[in-house]
Amino acid sequence: MRPSGTLLPLILALVSCSATQPAAGGGEEYYTAQTLRYEDHIYSPTVRTVQLFKKGFELSPPILQLGGPDVLVLRFDDLAPEAEDLGYTVVHCNADWSPSDLSPNQYIEGLPTDLVPTPRQSFNTLQPFLEYEVEFPSTMMRPLVAGNYLLKVFRGTDQEDLVLTRRLLVFEDRVQVDARIVPTRNVERRDADQQLDLTLRHPGIDVPDPFNDLHVVVLQNNRWDDARTGFRPKFIRGSELVYDQPKEGLFTGGNEWRGADLKNQRYATLRVSHYANSPEGLEEAVLLPDDKREFRVYLDQPDINGKYLVKNDQVPDDPLSADYVYVDFSLPRSHEEMNGAVYIYGAISGLRCEKPFRCTWDGTRKAYTARILLKQGYFDYVYAFLPDGSSVPDLTLLEGSHFQTENDYLVLVYVRDYQLRCDRLLGLRFLNSRGS
Repeated sequence: MRPSGTLLPLILALVSCSATQPAAGGGEEYYTAQTLRYEDHIYSPTVRTVQLFKKGFELSPPILQLGGPDVLVLRFDDLAPEAEDLGYTVVHCNADWSPSDLSPNQYIEGLPTDLVPTPRQSFNTLQPFLEYEVEFPSTMMRPLVAGNYLLKVFRGTDQEDLVLTRRLLVFEDRVQVDARIVPTRNVERRDADQQLDLTLRHPGIDVPDPFNDLHVVVLQNNRWDDARTGFRPKFIRGSELVYDQPKEGLFTGGNEWRGADLKNQRYATLRVSHYANSPEGLEEAVLLPDDKREFRVYLDQPDINGKYLVKNDQVPDDPLSADYVYVDFSLPRSHEEMNGAVYIYGAISGLRCEKPFRCTWDGTRKAYTARILLKQGYFDYVYAFLPDGSSVPDLTLLEGSHFQTENDYLVLVYVRDYQLRCDRLLGLRFLNSRGS
């Protein structure tokens, strides 16, 4: 997958390690297997089911208030037979996810690196795995500066021998964010799009140049691959910035996410046709063929906006007992889409178009199919079309788009700190397309 379009288009030296970020817009040829990427990425082929969430709420995004009581939990599985000695650290980044000029002792209180606790072994599962779990902040490591952070897990003490990276946010509540989702002024797109209206207030914060020193980033359903940037206010009244339905805040509404329930393998649940024994010796869940939805009228159905809940109903509240299952997807179509590829997309894929989640066109069945190894639980997904040469998938071509669709939005406001020479996250606002 190509690097995020929000990264700087230059190769930047990382202060705390020797790896570099390749130029934005480059493809896989820019990367080696262990090149540090300032994005959510898995570098080890045996690692599965990486989750980063607020402790006690598995479906929450990885966001902390600076100095607050909340703790994030990083949880991931390794299908390798032997445990490894792992370490971790965090890297402070600017609004565009380039590494900031801060040294670790400026943004970390305590040790610059720490050890990942010894993993726990799965039990009563056909697929053995080791579960690693890390809490951040901890008594050994706490963030000192608001902003973007990249959490890195590596082997031993070698920060270049990477296992995975995950993005997290640390914010201060100092910029007031007034935001809502409204119908677009483009009448032709009013039935399909959702428009963000935005006003910011920064009393007590000196922003000499609001056009260059204040950066707004907006995410729909926590999707960093489609993060919107480049917002510029239309009106400035003292410490108030009025954006008045900026073009950067225009999103397709998309459709409600499809869902599948694998929490209990004793009987067929939501979207499951039947279970069978796979050639690999694991359970195989065959899902019912998915409906064509791109031309259908809007149908309101509950979803969790692309998220993923790991759970085994037979042994609740213990992810060590959730087994791995091969899941068969199928989407009937009249023809194969050209000039691009189709992927199963959602939190199960890391909200990225990854090779293991790529669908295959079956000309005999006239359907897109995929067979994917997933951990037991409940998950949302859609069929995403990734055009050739693009890094941003289209979630509407195969799913349709409606203004009524329920979506979560996150508005992030960064202010340039010239004394520290970094971007600080000083404003944050969650909102829903239905006003809740």
